[in-house]
Amino acid sequence: MKYIVCSRAGFKNNACPPVSDTNVAGSEGCPTNRKRVSNRTDTNVAGSEGCPSNRKRVSNRIGCKAMLTLKYSGFKGYSVFAFEQRHNHSMCSELSKQFLKVNRNLDLGHQKFVLNCFRANIGTMKSYRLYKEIVGGYSNIGATSVDFKNFKRDLMAYIAGVDAQIVIDKLFRKQEVSSAFFFDYDVNDSDQLTRLFWADPICRKNYALFGDVVSFDATYGTNRYNMVFGPFTEVDNHRKCVTFGAGLLLKEDVESYVWLFTCFINVMGRQPTCIITYQDPAMRIAIEKVFTSSKHRYCMWHIMSKVTQKVGPVLSKNETFMSSLNSIVWSHYLEPSQFEEKWISLMNEYELTKHDWFVHMFELRYWWIPSYFRDLFMAGLLRTTSRSESENSFFREFTNPHFSLIEFLMQFESAMDAQRHAQDKLNSGSESYLPVLKTPLSMEKAASDVFTLAVFYDIQSELCSACFSCRVLHVHGVDGDFEYEISDDRNLVFRVDLSMPNMKAVCSCKYYERIGMVCRHIFFVLKDLKLERILNHLVNSRWCKKGLVKPLTEISDSVLEQTSLLEDNKMSVNTLWSDIYACMALVENNPDYLKQFSGLIKQQKQILLSLHEGVGQCSTKNSLIESFYGSGVPSEVTVHPPQQA
Repeated sequence: MKYIVCSRAGFKNNACPPVSDTNVAGSEGCPTNRKRVSNRTDTNVAGSEGCPSNRKRVSNRIGCKAMLTLKYSGFKGYSVFAFEQRHNHSMCSELSKQFLKVNRNLDLGHQKFVLNCFRANIGTMKSYRLYKEIVGGYSNIGATSVDFKNFKRDLMAYIAGVDAQIVIDKLFRKQEVSSAFFFDYDVNDSDQLTRLFWADPICRKNYALFGDVVSFDATYGTNRYNMVFGPFTEVDNHRKCVTFGAGLLLKEDVESYVWLFTCFINVMGRQPTCIITYQDPAMRIAIEKVFTSSKHRYCMWHIMSKVTQKVGPVLSKNETFMSSLNSIVWSHYLEPSQFEEKWISLMNEYELTKHDWFVHMFELRYWWIPSYFRDLFMAGLLRTTSRSESENSFFREFTNPHFSLIEFLMQFESAMDAQRHAQDKLNSGSESYLPVLKTPLSMEKAASDVFTLAVFYDIQSELCSACFSCRVLHVHGVDGDFEYEISDDRNLVFRVDLSMPNMKAVCSCKYYERIGMVCRHIFFVLKDLKLERILNHLVNSRWCKKGLVKPLTEISDSVLEQTSLLEDNKMSVNTLWSDIYACMALVENNPDYLKQFSGLIKQQKQILLSLHEGVGQCSTKNSLIESFYGSGVPSEVTVHPPQQA
């Protein structure tokens, strides 16, 4: 027998646990199924023995006897055995039909939508409201906000206790697909994840192009385990942040930083000329051990932000002192001997020669004062880790302190997608658009053809300053070698040496040596000598348009090939969604077209469902979640997550 009961009926149950479906042997030896449509027979009394009540509950069980009984008749199928038509309650109103369980089904479409919103760091309630806007109203959703929340709960339950292993498995799969993908990890004695580093082919390619200087700064609050997140950052040819790789560390000690930096050097193949960090003792020791050929520089902003606290309330409000200190510390134009002379003079003037903090900062001057970095190329990082600060702020938009490790990794990938899309857009803009020129000089037009828009505007500013803000104080030339003394609008005097036979120019301001761009003083000399183009040795390829950028190190063919292959499947899916949305926009205002399109979609849906016939809804749901995380539930857990903070 098979019983189909009213949705407002059920069977009496005095115990708290819900009654499951019961199989009863039939008279002919066939299984008899009792199909529950609802559980509304008797009302459980809150606080009854063995039934502790944690929250207020309502019940719709009123003991309705309406029922259809079907009898199994062998090969003929089922026949009606008994039918009780009368209900002891009114029928459900049209308004309430949408809330019936039979009309609430979180199907694959809903689940996929929730997953996409989750990937975009959109919460369940916002996802629910967004879906309402897509389908036209709450009554058309086909599910409640609780259903959305329950699916999010199932999503979290899927990775409970195994998120570290899922992360490692996912990274292993990436490495199998792309040999240019690199990652490494370390565990403690309890097999808990303590260190993780990864870099994909695009990160490695970007380092080969722009990895002359690196900024590293740790950030906190990105995951529930309080693992420190440390991205390696620089600027690209548009002067925007670009990521070379990232790490997660459970401890900020020397051993952990040595491990992380060693991983970075091993995968990139060479050391940068300079690495900028904040003032951290453990990090300094680790950098000395690993970055043996790199110059280490402290972030000036972190140091100078402490001045007001160190000097006290009186001196911190002394504008003369603060102005003098800033002019000495932040100047790019002082030689080391000049800086030391001015520093000592200022300390004597304000009786700070025995101040512990200033004495210590003077001892560390080789790590943070610009005078000691005048000859070192610093690209766009200059004197601070501001690029890392900007990068960390960017990542905070995608992360929160409650994320599991796999959630964090997925949001990191979303952040990389956003960063790389912005880079592609800037590359396209530099290729497609022409800037407005401000002078009739051929040099300006030539620069606009070579450099990206962002860099060209800086060069254009220097060129305009050469035309309107510089004047020559002295010039001397012998056999094509010229020596200029030039004063600019800052009342500073600089010397430019130009060799016409060698076509080389050098300025004492060392702007090109530090930034890689031509300064106003050299532009003045080139204009004065009526040269039409920037000298070749002054064109730094790292600031050029995409096709003109020359890699600092050789890029392997595998990195270049796999950079494009990684996104092929994602592009196909995105194209399909774009086509579907375009079709919806074309038919939504035409009832006939809408009906035809709806019929085609339903037809294709039935075909696809038939291909999955025999696969349970739970299996399909798990497959969807597995595809979302990029890894199934591990059969064996060898890497455990750290203790939750």
